[in-house]
Amino acid sequence: MSSSRMLSPFSAIIINVNVMLGIGIFINTVELTKRAGAYSFLAYITVGLLMLPLIISIARLVRIYPDGGFYSYARQELGNAFGFLSGWSYFTGKLGSGAIVLHTAVKLIQHLIVFLQPIPTLALDCLLVIAFVALNLLNMRTGSAIQGIFLVGKMVPVFFVILVGLFLFQPEHLIRAPIDFQGIGSSLALAVFAFIGFEVACSISNKIENPQKNAPRVILTSYAIVITILSLYQLIFFGVLGTSLMAKTSYLQALPGFLQVALTSSPLFAAALVKILHLSFAVSALGGSYGTMFSNGWNLYVLAQNQHIFFDKLFTWLNRNAIPVACFIAEGIIILSYLFISNGNQVPLQQLGVIGCIFAYTISVLSLIVGIIRKKHRFPLWIPILGVCNCLL
Repeated sequence: MSSSRMLSPFSAIIINVNVMLGIGIFINTVELTKRAGAYSFLAYITVGLLMLPLIISIARLVRIYPDGGFYSYARQELGNAFGFLSGWSYFTGKLGSGAIVLHTAVKLIQHLIVFLQPIPTLALDCLLVIAFVALNLLNMRTGSAIQGIFLVGKMVPVFFVILVGLFLFQPEHLIRAPIDFQGIGSSLALAVFAFIGFEVACSISNKIENPQKNAPRVILTSYAIVITILSLYQLIFFGVLGTSLMAKTSYLQALPGFLQVALTSSPLFAAALVKILHLSFAVSALGGSYGTMFSNGWNLYVLAQNQHIFFDKLFTWLNRNAIPVACFIAEGIIILSYLFISNGNQVPLQQLGVIGCIFAYTISVLSLIVGIIRKKHRFPLWIPILGVCNCLL
């Protein structure tokens, strides 16, 4: 296959990080601090460790079935019916996440750019979905380059806070604060959403160079990168602002407070920089939505290959860039349907996204357990058992 139609491991890591490291890192800043105080960063580390059995189990499935995806993982051990349920639940659920992330980005952009405010939000949603569909019809290398641009955009505020915060960090903010274990426990539910998306490499594993070797590494490497970035960002933010961060009413007040400390002598510059960094938040969300569409279309392609959709030949037709055009057009139609039916309501779309993903995770890990019991795979049984526990939690 042409190199323009394959992804290097580095490109695949960028895609995975781009989807995982969404707007959650920004909107969690204040709420996590209100719940867990100075040690709110431990929520990310705790969730990262708790979810390891699930992550390792999925990485193992990618190694065993490098050309698969959630449909294939379930079908191999549990049969076509479970493959059908797993593939369709993940595909439809993941688009719920992509829809709400895109809608959130558009609303934030409208808040920052005044002349866009009279335009209906759903109309702007439509334009962006059409643009993302068109971009996804280009070759894989071009798509990964676009992902890289989005990732750079979202990393601007993250690196700004981390690098500047290292010079402004006040250790006494942590030293004087007690560890609130109950607060850390209550914050885990918020932290877990920041890790949804680690599985994106499963959808595109057959597009990664040497997938049996590289795809599991992509999942584990991107997971470690995201844990590190999330924890550092949360830790340094509190280290600079201290308990004043708890007094903020929303995440949109967090960066202005940070910049008041960092740029005390330049209030006008600080105000301008806030808008630029908040625009980066929106870019972060758009990058996550684009990345979801970029990877998820291939799940529909696999379902069509196995004749689990009407007009399967239409959905398996590839353009000159080896892209299944009908699959990505269908994604756009479904996302817009979600937005119009829900009117952009956050809660049902989030629930749809999480339930769809968790259902696919559970069936896949159960498939791995069955394979181990049948002695088809040599792998410690306790790891996928704990992975199922992750899903139940």
